[in-house]
Amino acid sequence: MSIERGKINSQQLLFLIAGFVQGSILLIDFTVGITEHQTWMVILAGLAISAPVILSYVALAKRFPGMNLVQINDMVYGRFLGKAVSMYYIFFFVMTLSFNIRDVGELYVTFLMQDTPFIFFLVVFAATCAYAVTKGIEVLGRVSHLFVVTGLFVIISTFILLIDQMDFSNFLPLFELPFIRIFQGIHIVSIIPFGETVAFLMIMGRLNKTEHAVKRTFFGLSIGALSLLVVAVRNTAVLGRTQTIWTSPSFQSIRLINIGTVLTRMDFLIGIAQTVLIFFKCSLFLYVLVVAVSQLFGLKSYLPLVLPLAGIEVIVAATVFQSPVDHAMITQNAGIIYSVPLVFIFPPLSLLIAKIRGLPKFERGKET
Repeated sequence: MSIERGKINSQQLLFLIAGFVQGSILLIDFTVGITEHQTWMVILAGLAISAPVILSYVALAKRFPGMNLVQINDMVYGRFLGKAVSMYYIFFFVMTLSFNIRDVGELYVTFLMQDTPFIFFLVVFAATCAYAVTKGIEVLGRVSHLFVVTGLFVIISTFILLIDQMDFSNFLPLFELPFIRIFQGIHIVSIIPFGETVAFLMIMGRLNKTEHAVKRTFFGLSIGALSLLVVAVRNTAVLGRTQTIWTSPSFQSIRLINIGTVLTRMDFLIGIAQTVLIFFKCSLFLYVLVVAVSQLFGLKSYLPLVLPLAGIEVIVAATVFQSPVDHAMITQNAGIIYSVPLVFIFPPLSLLIAKIRGLPKFERGKET
């Protein structure tokens, strides 16, 4: 039995994925300190590595239509092992969501409203996400294009306004960094912006038709990746190697916009865009979390869990790190390690086992 009754179409899936990936724009800063002026290359390499795996998520969802990740795990691995795998995914959802909620608090405390208590931002943001989740995936799908268009507008407009300050020699020399740093950067990018789309295995079961799912997923992923690439290129072209010394290269580059003393201090645009995009990503993650927990425990509705789990996320986000530096270090090292099996191993393995065992069998007819 499915917890969620709402449906989305393949066009909405495209915008959901694009907006979800765009919500990781802030996390480019984690990679810049490692890959410097070659960040744009790392993004492209991360996309190339992640795309086939992400398309395997779609293949798995198409093989089990109408089913979410928890249901698929139960069918593929059995009741007990399947629930253990699902709990591993729930741990991943909890930690990743708390990281992203904390990103918003650090954004506002550092750049926008320094005198406001940190916990205030976490509570207000989590409560807003909880309200969005109560509306269901169908509503989030219907408004997803608005978030994507907002993100694209800010990214493209700021790129154009900074063209006169760009120096494309900042990208040279190519292939200067040691391979180990490039490898670590590719690992971070393939896990954080792209690999986190494994969460959509909790959403793709709500597709009303799956025939265009692969194409829409690829286009959505491409739009999100292009957004990340444009931001990386803009920051490197404007700031050069100095981008590694700033807490947020995006804010620093946008602050350099000065057109006729009229268009100045445009960094508020970045604040608005990043808040909107992270809100969308966190809403999707919270939705995935509450549905996964509800499905795991056999509840009839996920709504009673929305506020309690949002409150738990606030507590985790407020206490899990000692400082932004600690946040960055743990994300760069621990976070990208425990996520690897969930992103790169279990979904393709589940697809392989399902094909070998001929799943789903008669159970397919029971699912609506």
